[in-house]
Order: sequence, then C-alpha cells, then structure tokens
Amino acid sequence: PFNFPKLENSLSPEFFKPEYDDVWIDVHKVVAKFGLPYFDNMMPAYRGYGKGVSCYQCCAYCFVETPEDSEDFDEKLNFDNGKHFTMGSWQVASLNLPRMAYKANGDDEKLFEESRRLMDLALDVFKAKKKWMDLAIKNKRIPFATQRPLDPRTGEKGTQAVDFDQLTFTIGFVGGNEMAQYHTGYQLHENTEAVKTLVKLILEMQKYKKVLEQRSGYKIALARTPAESTAQRFAIADLITNGYRDKAEKLVKGDIEKAKSMLVNKKKDVPVYYSNGTHVDVKANVGLFDRIDLEQKFFPLLNGGNMLHVWLGDANPDPEALYSMTKRIATKSNIGYYAYTKDLTICSDCGKVTSPIFEQCPYCNSKEVEWWSRVTGYYQAVSGWNESKKQELVDRYRTGM
Repeated sequence: PFNFPKLENSLSPEFFKPEYDDVWIDVHKVVAKFGLPYFDNMMPAYRGYGKGVSCYQCCAYCFVETPEDSEDFDEKLNFDNGKHFTMGSWQVASLNLPRMAYKANGDDEKLFEESRRLMDLALDVFKAKKKWMDLAIKNKRIPFATQRPLDPRTGEKGTQAVDFDQLTFTIGFVGGNEMAQYHTGYQLHENTEAVKTLVKLILEMQKYKKVLEQRSGYKIALARTPAESTAQRFAIADLITNGYRDKAEKLVKGDIEKAKSMLVNKKKDVPVYYSNGTHVDVKANVGLFDRIDLEQKFFPLLNGGNMLHVWLGDANPDPEALYSMTKRIATKSNIGYYAYTKDLTICSDCGKVTSPIFEQCPYCNSKEVEWWSRVTGYYQAVSGWNESKKQELVDRYRTGM
C-alpha cells in the first residue's frame, strides 16, 4: 500500500455536498481496501474554517495561522514577494499525566500545581533547544532550511525557506485515561467524572500555556503526543520507580506479568503502555458512537492537535457504510482529525494484500508474510514496532462497518 506522503482528505463545507458523492465514494473505496487516508474535518466551528489556514502534519499535530496573528497573512497567502507560511514545531516535550496523578493523590489543586511545574520544565527544554538552534542557524549548519530560493520572475533571492520565528513549541501529553483512572477511580469510558477531570486539567494547562507564552515570547501549543515509544517509556519508568510501582501496576495497559518478568531479566522493550493522549482505553468494549462522543470533547481544547482512530474489524468493509460514517463524524461531532485503520497481511511471494492478519497467505499459503497496520499515525510494518505497540495491536477493540 502507498503510505507516504500521507493521503489527506479535507472535509470542508463547499466540497462536502451531494454533487461530490461519487468522489467521496472513491476515497472510501481506498479506505475499504487499505485503510490509508486521513480525514481533516474542518466542519466544526472551533476549526475556524475560512478565517485562516491550518494543516495536520506528522501523525496528528495541527498548525494554524490567521490574519489576527499574522500581519502579512494576505501576502503569504498569495506568495507576494516570496512570502509564505512556515508551519511546524521546534520541539515537542511530553508530560507523563499518570505520574502527575500519583503525586496529586486525588487532590485537584496538587494535580494542577504539578502540571504547571512540568510545563515550566518544558519551557526550560524549549529555551535550550532555541539556543542550540540559533547557534546552528548562525553558523550555517542548517543549509536546506535557511536557503533563499530564487524568485522565478525576477531572478533575485527570495525570503528564507523556513521562517524560524513562526515555528511553534509543542507541549504534548500521554496517559489522560490512566491519569483520570487514578484520580477518580474510573477510566474515561466508565464514568463522566473521569472525563470531567481530564477536561479540567487540560483547561488549566491551556490557561498556564498562555502565561508561559507571555513570559517567553514563544508560540506554544498543547497537543496529544503521538507517542510511538513515549507511551511505553513512561509506563516502564513508573513500573521501575519506587513510589510509583505499586500504583502503576494497577493502571498500565498491556501484559503486566510478562513485562515484569522481562524487566527482572533486564529487558528494556516490554509489552506495556499508557493510553495515547486523550484516547479511551484501546481494548475497552465501547461502541464507535460512544467513543466518538467521549473523545470529541477534547478536540476543541487541544490547539496543537489530536486524532481519533477507527479500528476496522471487517476484512471488506462497505465503502458506502464508511462514507455514511464519515458524514456523521464530519457533521455531528467535534472530531477534527481521524482515520480508519485496517490490519493488512502482505505476502512477499505472490504480492497479494489481504486483511486481517494471517500467519500465512490465504492465496498461496506462503508463510513469508508481513503485517502492516497504523502504529499511531502512519502505516508501518508491525515487525518494526516496539513490544508495547505490538501488544496494543492485539488489544485493540475493532469495529464492524
């Protein structure tokens, strides 16, 4: 399957009309076959469609620029005098939300205080990164980003390819579900108090983010970290640290007993993890509509990006049913970015691509097969995943369509 560059589909009011149904059905035929495309939903009011430009990049980071925060917005939009948008992140610093809850021990104010302390540390990381990058730029160590392409009309050198002053610093986080679970006794899908607790924490972090922006002059975004490895690393760190071990053993997801045995034997890559960002526990038996209703609450709160995953359980889902689901998500939820994921088996001998995961090719019976699925954003060969993501692949609750 073709997996990069990402196949992005923008759901905007003018292109989400009945006269384009045939085009959208074709898109969902690709989804039904490979599960590859992403959907950037610009329909919810908080996305501010028509008031600026935005893009989702990497796994699910969102970058936005509007006339209100850019004096030369129109010039950039029209590439006048070589001006253009620079949308990206200097650095991501991820926070371990479950450990914040362990320290707070059920006290809201202590939870918020710990979030501010960690965000202060993140700002220190950003300052160090900025200092290092400034030196690299000054000494011409980043030639591609600092190049000034020739204007094809005048032959003169244009503006620098990357306007570093427009880049964002991103504070991400992992384990919202487990934070809420320790703080309230419930996972996100089990009780509304868990959802309210995570919402309150994110709102407090957004308030403090503005304080840090004023203090530093940096553009800072709050996001859900994709966490291909961080969700595992944070879980392991808490399992092996005195004071957190007993708490973490009750919350981390995956195969706890196998992980403990492997850790005793000095293994570092073990099958445990925290939930990504604001996601519901992947193995929770929660219907898709209920999960959408839960996870949509966090999208308007995270200006740096978020993502909903629809794990497909059907080998051959109906494209029209998928399109109906897309219309429902786009017009009746606050989900801003999402993707459908099929697990694939790719045969190295006959080249056939099938679904779901098979130990041997159903066409030629070869055992020379490679499994592919979406790790947190991109489709990748499962053989290259760490043990926590392989365990998550097993744990995922899949939806019929």
